[in-house]
Amino acid sequence: MTDVLSVVSAPPVTVERTSTIREAAQEMDRHGVGALLVTDQGRLVGIITDRDIVLRGLARDVPMETSIGQLMTTDVLTLAVGVELARAYEVFRDHALRRLPVLDGDQIIGVLSVDDLLIRDARRIEDLVRPLAQEVIARHRRTPVGGLGEPGHAGDGGIGVHRRLVRAHPGDTLIIHGRTLGRPDRHGEILEVQSPSGDPPFLVSWSDSGHVTFTYPGPDAEVRPREQETTATGSRTGNGSRSR
Repeated sequence: MTDVLSVVSAPPVTVERTSTIREAAQEMDRHGVGALLVTDQGRLVGIITDRDIVLRGLARDVPMETSIGQLMTTDVLTLAVGVELARAYEVFRDHALRRLPVLDGDQIIGVLSVDDLLIRDARRIEDLVRPLAQEVIARHRRTPVGGLGEPGHAGDGGIGVHRRLVRAHPGDTLIIHGRTLGRPDRHGEILEVQSPSGDPPFLVSWSDSGHVTFTYPGPDAEVRPREQETTATGSRTGNGSRSR
């Protein structure tokens, strides 16, 4: 169970109800907040926001030395310190509020805001998505089964192939297999690699278009080292280099 107190990100900022509008605005500026909890001898009696000061005060020419008691909202919805977070979501949804004071009896413990919930949800989504994102990135850095695969390990689900990173060197040939889409294979000469170890992306000169582009090999890609590349007739040169 997650209670509201576990999500509250900052201590409450309070102001006495006898304070003036000017003093309240100065407190907001000092603490970098958009709302103040209004107290009377330590007991919560209202809440005043920057919007209240503008619309209820400045827009109506209310003097800045007027007590904030003239502008504050007195019917304040609150949450008990041990309330489950799911209940807070319901209150925010049903009442279209941005902030809810959190109380332990009459003692002010904190303020729960919609921002707190959004930050919490964003972190949970990040935790959920991160493994998937890493897998997607890794998938683009693996070779296809039957390409540059190595023997798999026990427990690999019977696939029998362990996929490793695609690596290449300038002069190698990159082949994009198009058979699954009914297209001819695409060939290109690798001109540059990302690192000395041969990591992608590769700068490739494509034989079908003459264009030079950077590419990240996908599961349909194969790298043929220069010394293993066959000639157009399928024969190899005597010294193992590509025939010209």
